[in-house]
Amino acid sequence: MSDLRLVGGTVVCLDAARRILLNGEVGCSAGRIDYVGPARPEAAGSIVDCRGKALLPGLVNAHTHAAMTLLRSYADDMPLQPWLETRIWPVEAHLRPEDVYWGTQLAALEMVRAGVTCFHDMYWHAPEASRAGLEAGLRVAPSGVLIGLLPTSDAMLSEAIDFVDACLAAPHPRRHVRFGPHAPYTVPDAYLEKVIAAAAERHVPVHIHLAETAKEIHDSIAAHGEPTVRHMHRVGLFEVTTCAAHCVHLEPDELELLAAKQVGVLASHTSNLKLGCGIIALPDLLAAGAVVGLGTDGTASNNNLDILEEARLAALLHKGVRRDATLVTAWEALELATWRGAQAIGLPDLGRLTVGYRADLIAVDLSAPHLCPGTNVVSDLVYAAQASDVTDMYVGGAPVMRDRQILTLDQPAVLAKAREAAQRLIRLAAS
Repeated sequence: MSDLRLVGGTVVCLDAARRILLNGEVGCSAGRIDYVGPARPEAAGSIVDCRGKALLPGLVNAHTHAAMTLLRSYADDMPLQPWLETRIWPVEAHLRPEDVYWGTQLAALEMVRAGVTCFHDMYWHAPEASRAGLEAGLRVAPSGVLIGLLPTSDAMLSEAIDFVDACLAAPHPRRHVRFGPHAPYTVPDAYLEKVIAAAAERHVPVHIHLAETAKEIHDSIAAHGEPTVRHMHRVGLFEVTTCAAHCVHLEPDELELLAAKQVGVLASHTSNLKLGCGIIALPDLLAAGAVVGLGTDGTASNNNLDILEEARLAALLHKGVRRDATLVTAWEALELATWRGAQAIGLPDLGRLTVGYRADLIAVDLSAPHLCPGTNVVSDLVYAAQASDVTDMYVGGAPVMRDRQILTLDQPAVLAKAREAAQRLIRLAAS
C-alpha cells in the first residue's frame, strides 16, 4: 500500500491517454507515484481527502531567474538591451550570496502558492539559489550565469565547474544541475566551446538564452554570416542537451533544426511581450515536433512567477494573432506547463500522474465561483483558474503546502529579508 494516498479528487493525469478520473486516487511511495486509479477502499497509508479538488502534476517553470524577485517592478517599460545594460546589470553588480538566497526564497513562496513544484533557474550565486529552493521543498534545476566578456570569465567557468562537480558528487533527489552560459552575444564561441566540453564530459544540460531579439539576429549575421540558432549549431551547442530560452526570432530551417535536435525550447510569452521582443512561433514549433515548455523569465521582466497565467496566455495569444481558435488548445497549454515543460528541461519522468513518475503534484480547489459549474476541468484550469486556487503541494511525495499553508518557509521572515536586500541593492545602484 502507498505511504501517501490522495483520495477522492478529480485526477487529471496528463498522461498519453489524457485520462481524467472522477473520485480517483494517486498513491506515492519513496518519492514516486505507485498508484493512479479509482479511489481504493483500504484504510492503510496516510490518507488525504481531496474531494472537491483537482489533482494534477506540479507545474514546471522552465525558465526563470528566481532571485530577480528583488528587482520586481524596478525597471519596467524598457527594451531589452537598455534594460539590461542601464538598469539590471548595474544592480546585479552589487549582489551578495545572501541576497540571492533571500530573493530565491521569496520566489519559492510565490511559486509554491502558484502550484510550481519545479523551477529551471539561471542566476548569480547558484549554490545559494539552489540551497534556498531545496530548503523550500521545491525541485530545483540550477545554473550559474556565465559571461564570457568579463575579465573574470575564466574564474566564473571554474566556479561553475566546481559547483556542478560538487552537486554530482553529492546528489540530491530534488536537484538537477546544469551549466548556464548567458547568451551568444555575451559568450564568445571559444568560451562557449569550453562550456560545451564541460557539459559533455559530465552529461549535464546547458541552459542558455537564444534568438530573443531582432538585434541579436542582426548582430549574429554581421559577425558570423548566419543567424543565431544556425550559428549555435555550427559551434556544436546542440550536440549536448540544450535548453534554449525564448527562441522568438527563427528562420524556418532553424525551427526545424531545433525540433530535429530535440532542443528544449523555453517559451516566455509575458516577458517577450513586455520587453517588446516579439512572439514565439509556438504553433509551428509544436507542429514540427519540437520539445517546448513554459517559463516566466525573471520577475524584473514579467513581474510574477505564475505558470498558470503563462499557460492561459499561450492558449490565447496565438489564437488571436493568427485568427485561428483551434491553435494551442487548453490540453496543449496544460501539457506545456507540466510534462512538456519537464521534457524541455531534461526531466522526462516528471509532469505526469503516471506510475513510476516523480511524485510532484498539486491540488486545486474547484469550489470557487469562477470554476462553476465545472463542465470541463481542463478548460477551467487553463482559462479560469487562479494561482490562489492551489491548496496543496507535494514534491517527491513530501508535503510543501497543505490547505494553503506553506510548511517549509517562514513567510514574514522571508518577506522582511527580501525587502531589506532589495532596498540595499537599489540604494547602491543609485549611488
